[in-house]
Amino acid sequence: MNDVENLEKVKVAGNISASVQAQSWLDNGTVILDTETTGLKWGSEIVEISIIDAVSGEVLLDTLVKPVGVIPDEVIAIHGITNEMVADAPYFNEVSLRVADIIKDRPVVAYNAAFDRNMLGSALSNFSETDPLTHPLFKTMSSYQFHCAMLAYAQYKGDWNHGHGDFKWHSLVNAAKQQGITLEGTAHRALYDCQLTRELILKMAAE
Repeated sequence: MNDVENLEKVKVAGNISASVQAQSWLDNGTVILDTETTGLKWGSEIVEISIIDAVSGEVLLDTLVKPVGVIPDEVIAIHGITNEMVADAPYFNEVSLRVADIIKDRPVVAYNAAFDRNMLGSALSNFSETDPLTHPLFKTMSSYQFHCAMLAYAQYKGDWNHGHGDFKWHSLVNAAKQQGITLEGTAHRALYDCQLTRELILKMAAE
């Protein structure tokens, strides 16, 4: 068997694996979560968070969040959330218990789950008056509970990255375009990205 045949087998296996995983998310009470932030690194703050039910699409949480610091102009240019928009929003510590209650005992899917999980941890650490390790949200943030739709879609699409020896990652917007998914709304806003991720999961599970 040559390399081309081997790669084709890997792609087929990846596609099947992604479809099975997507269906398992729908079968097991999964919620979809997305955050918008002040930056990409640890120490950045959440300025918007949304959570929806993966099966029904019901909106379980959708709120702007007021950061302690300011939202940089270059970040505003990406998600469109301004400092004026969050001026009267709750701080993260005011919504963190609600987030913990919603995702408690439920699988959580995010598009680039590692990023959103890291941002939740960063947000908890920004409120130094409490120990983040004892916070109910921290206790729900185990790595096995968070699942990545971006990695699943990479397997599903099957574009091989020879440089990294793995499937190529795609942005959420590009993944939706590739699958012919269109939704009313604004990209890089938390609720819209949750809904777009849900449509991708439904598409993968239908195969």
